[in-house]
Amino acid sequence: MTAYRWLLMDADNTLFDFDAAEDYALSRTLVSHNLSPTPELKAQYQRINSALWADFDQGRISQEALGPKRFQLLFEEAGLTGDPGEWSASFLHALAGCPTLLPGAETVCRKLSNRYILCLTTNGIPQVQRQRLKASPLSSYFGDRVFISGEMNSRKPEKAYFDAVLEAIGAKMQRSKVLVVGDSLSSDIRGAFNSRLDSVWLRRPGAKAGALKPTYQVDSLAQLSQLLGTDRLVPDPVRLN
Repeated sequence: MTAYRWLLMDADNTLFDFDAAEDYALSRTLVSHNLSPTPELKAQYQRINSALWADFDQGRISQEALGPKRFQLLFEEAGLTGDPGEWSASFLHALAGCPTLLPGAETVCRKLSNRYILCLTTNGIPQVQRQRLKASPLSSYFGDRVFISGEMNSRKPEKAYFDAVLEAIGAKMQRSKVLVVGDSLSSDIRGAFNSRLDSVWLRRPGAKAGALKPTYQVDSLAQLSQLLGTDRLVPDPVRLN
């Protein structure tokens, strides 16, 4: 049986409602360039963006190149014209100003902070993540334990990223007491596996399970709170219904 001490918690779509923030930022960007934010145009962007972030997880594109690239590809596909770099800057500015949380995020962080040391681990863009965190009520629960891949020399799911986090929080020799929490199988759960850490997959509606199995699986933050409310947990694949 394992008693965890540290929780390495993902940010976007684990605590922050990134889908809502992205929709807001994309709509603002399109309107500011005299375009209607139609469902079709948004769907094109989201498909392109998802593919590029998958490339980022695999180390095939840098974060710096990703921002302008997604708009360049959108221009080519949708027949638009513009400066991809300027569009990217406009989008990121709007995104940073939208710190919307998922329902229950503040409550679960408050409860878990009484029992665990909370650490925020994210592949998000540094200036965006720090501004959103500062504007949210979650900042006090993480303190200086905020680890953004863009400020490090590695990213999730790389082992080097998690090794650096463990070193910073003093848990390098206590891996069994560290639990990774996130919604992404390719970055959070894969990263935990690469680093020999236990994990909780926060499965979003419609998400498909993969070959890689998390230690635990929950379908909501309420279930996460229920799971981690026990003093000791058995690290076997389980699901709360």
